[in-house]
Formats: sequence, C-alpha cells, structure tokens
Amino acid sequence: MNSSEFPFADAPNTACFTCCHVLEENKPILYVSHDKDGYWQFLCGGSHKEEDARVVSLASILSIDEKMSDLAELDYGEYAEAESETSDWTVRCKNK
Repeated sequence: MNSSEFPFADAPNTACFTCCHVLEENKPILYVSHDKDGYWQFLCGGSHKEEDARVVSLASILSIDEKMSDLAELDYGEYAEAESETSDWTVRCKNK
C-alpha cells in the first residue's frame, strides 16, 4: 500500500496506542478512539492497566486488522465500539 492509498489522514508511521491483548494475545480490536489531542487508540475493549499499553504505528494496526481502515474518518473526540469482531461499529463523541 503506498501513501496515496493509506486510508488515514495521518502518516503510516504515526504512533498510536494499543494493548498487549491485541498484540500478544491476538484479541480483536473492539474499541477505537481518535482523541481530541490527535492520538489514536486501538484496544480490545476490556479492562487495562498502564503496563498493558503498547505503542505501534498506524500501519501496524492495519496489518493486524485491515478493517480498521473503516474507522479512518473518526473525528477528534470520537470513538467507536463493537461487541464482537462481526458486530457493527457504534460511533460516539466523548463528552469532554
């Protein structure tokens, strides 16, 4: 995939947060957040401790799950949740 095909407005090497459950346990990504400060989070949807956090590139997230490109248009302050890998995404705006 070249940069003209990359679905996110951010560069492929943009750092984003994920969790050890997604990276090391192959759990599905069920929570995606595009924070007001511009950071992206791609998490399993479960409970997390600080030590569960991992930093990867946006390109790495797409290599884990190419369907994340469907959420590339999330605006700052929006997040999306799904109940399972096959569920539809529900997009909401964070209150603060």
